Amino acid sequence: MEARKGAWNAINEFPERFRRRMSGGAYRPEIDGLRFFAIAIVVVGHVAERAVRFFPSAHAAAQNNWAADLLQRAGLGVFLFFTISGFIIATQARKSGRAPLSPAFLKSYFWRRLLRIEPPYIILLICTWLALTLSGYAPEGANHFDAEPRSLNISLLGSIFYAHGLTWGSYPRLFPPGWSLEVEVQFYILAPLLFWLWFRLQGAAARVIVAIGALAGAALLSLELAPKIGPVFADKSILRFFAFFWLGILLADARPWIEARTAALPKWAASAIGWLGVLGYLVIPNAPDDNLALAMALRGAVYATLIAMFVSAWARHSSFAHFCSRPWISLIGGACYSIYLVHMQTTQVMSTVAAKIAPHMPVAGVVGLALVEYMAIVAVGLIFYALIERTFMLPDWHILARRWIAQRMGGPRATPAE
Repeated sequence: MEARKGAWNAINEFPERFRRRMSGGAYRPEIDGLRFFAIAIVVVGHVAERAVRFFPSAHAAAQNNWAADLLQRAGLGVFLFFTISGFIIATQARKSGRAPLSPAFLKSYFWRRLLRIEPPYIILLICTWLALTLSGYAPEGANHFDAEPRSLNISLLGSIFYAHGLTWGSYPRLFPPGWSLEVEVQFYILAPLLFWLWFRLQGAAARVIVAIGALAGAALLSLELAPKIGPVFADKSILRFFAFFWLGILLADARPWIEARTAALPKWAASAIGWLGVLGYLVIPNAPDDNLALAMALRGAVYATLIAMFVSAWARHSSFAHFCSRPWISLIGGACYSIYLVHMQTTQVMSTVAAKIAPHMPVAGVVGLALVEYMAIVAVGLIFYALIERTFMLPDWHILARRWIAQRMGGPRATPAE
């Protein structure tokens, strides 16, 4: 009994012990709750794609099946991630109190992103590269592996410098979901200038006009953008996805105004806004290529559902905000970067092995396998998060690493003042 109670307590304490480390500001679990929805959509989408790809029974069941189509829309999770990124970075820029183009802001801004985002990604890329290079194995059923550049070494360099999609117009061979991280980095580079321009704009009317005009213009650009502009593959650039980042920036600016008004909403209304927002976001069809007016209307509907999710998450009395703030939900959302980095390799290996063992697995078995893969992805992601990513959340991890190396080498110690 005591052992069982101890295990239960450990499970309950795990989210608090390993929650996201903050470099500044108060922790708001509801934002990690939104990240939970984003990573869940991505993981479900990619697992479903491999189920259809590897198992004939799943492939047959998915034909002309609208539910199966909804499950395979991993990109929706990425768009939510882009919106969250715009919101988070704009909020941090506001709180810094520094001019976005000042040397002090730029140094802190870019240095933090280099120390925080780059190391886990590099570790993932190099480990995958080593595994494939040393084994000579070519992943089966991996549609984006058979692409340019043919050299894995060159592909690795393209991914390390976040230029794979821009250079070759293909998904990164070592980590196909890395295309979205490349777009994120393009936003990081553009963001200080964008903040400087936006923060300087005065007057409520002018800000509303610019906000709506830029959002509509970005939506139109994403629909009409040429796949390639000169030598650059624009289809894999921020030009196609800028509207989501911009929406996040607008939400960061409007948050105090929104929170003041949602506080007066009845609980049922505040809750319904969030849950209907999620439902609408998942079921709104993709924009058609042959009807620009309909495509713009659908994009507007997508933006409205994203806004609804944020609005309900900020209404602390809503059931949606309560769900987003649940310890395990916010933990998984907080570990989304690690789960994002390991989910593709995990589902690829498990699906490949299962397809060799039971190639004619019935649909019920495929569903069971998918559930096992979800659990495995979360477990592997949390291990990667606890052992690797959280280390790089420490703002002075590089100083601590130098100190550790100096102690082992018997040299002078690095100090935090360095």
